[in-house]
Amino acid sequence: MNRTGIIALLCVATLPPTTSAQVLFTGQTAAQFYKSAVTLSPRAVNSGRPSFGWDTQLFVDGEVSDHVTALAYLRATNTDPITFDYVAIRLTDVTPLGLNFQAGKFDLPFGNLGDRRFPRKNLLYSLPSIYEYRMALPDHFSPGGDYQVIPEREILAGAGQGRGMRLLDLGMYHPGAMVFGSAGILEYAFAVTTGTVSTSSYTSDNYNSDLGKVARLAITPMTGLTIGSAYAWGAYMQAVYPIPGVENVNTYAERAAEVDLEFSRGYAVLYGEAVYSTFDVPITTGDQTLKVLGYYVEGKYTIIPRLYAALRVSGLTFGDVLAGGIQQPWDYNLVEWEGGIGYFIDRDVLLKAVRRETRTHGGSGPKDNLTVLQLVVSY
Repeated sequence: MNRTGIIALLCVATLPPTTSAQVLFTGQTAAQFYKSAVTLSPRAVNSGRPSFGWDTQLFVDGEVSDHVTALAYLRATNTDPITFDYVAIRLTDVTPLGLNFQAGKFDLPFGNLGDRRFPRKNLLYSLPSIYEYRMALPDHFSPGGDYQVIPEREILAGAGQGRGMRLLDLGMYHPGAMVFGSAGILEYAFAVTTGTVSTSSYTSDNYNSDLGKVARLAITPMTGLTIGSAYAWGAYMQAVYPIPGVENVNTYAERAAEVDLEFSRGYAVLYGEAVYSTFDVPITTGDQTLKVLGYYVEGKYTIIPRLYAALRVSGLTFGDVLAGGIQQPWDYNLVEWEGGIGYFIDRDVLLKAVRRETRTHGGSGPKDNLTVLQLVVSY
């Protein structure tokens, strides 16, 4: 538990109100029952045992002045301690150009997940697989006796195990600084952080001496349509163990390019995103570049004012690695379908029933599923 953060939050909450500062508290709490198939798939939840769970988020916006805001986001679940995922200071309209500045720990300007990472705005239950699934590639390699390891074997042994990095690390919250703004129908952002989009961490400092960089542009050419694109690059490996013949792990970089779409018309809304990433990997037989393509498309249709249906398809497609003289995919391709309905019992009370089906093309757990009944209250 982050005691220092909690004490600071309580101090802010007990400050006397003034005419120049306002503190706004909002939040949401979700309770769910879930049951997955009893499989060896990394997407199996609690080994397939039926379970109840809960999670809660508290959002704090402290408006110091018209141009200065402090923001914090506290998260707690039945399996994780209280954590501050988002703690930042935001300065708006700080130059004649209308630029905005933000520093602290915040969500990276990559993709269009936004508030749909939270249960109230999530059309379904899970995040798209590109944000949750752990690939075979680790962010560091364990040494052998004299550090003469064969990383391709370690990578292939991790295929379908769900123990390595994510393509996009959950909500991608990072310590860093960001400049952002808009000009007419164009929005832009540039961030420098202590990690990459695949290696964000809630608690640790930078893994190496490099910094992650993210640049984003988005355009809204018409009402209801936004098209965005982003590019991220930086060293991803931890400087934990020496690599034979390598003086600096910054040599090995991750590069990720993405495009995203949001479209709404009438009772329907559609979201989509595609990410193409490459990872430079040190291998004893010669450095290689591993490639992966991730994607998702999801949509919602409001059937009647309180009832909607939603569907998502997401997946990962992996390139090849040369191992033992053979070209083969470095992880198993994954396709995941998730569908469900949501009903607003009240304006701030949402009941969801969701079914997820996962197909892995290889390994000992090629099929998996998850059934969830979730109740979300916002306040």
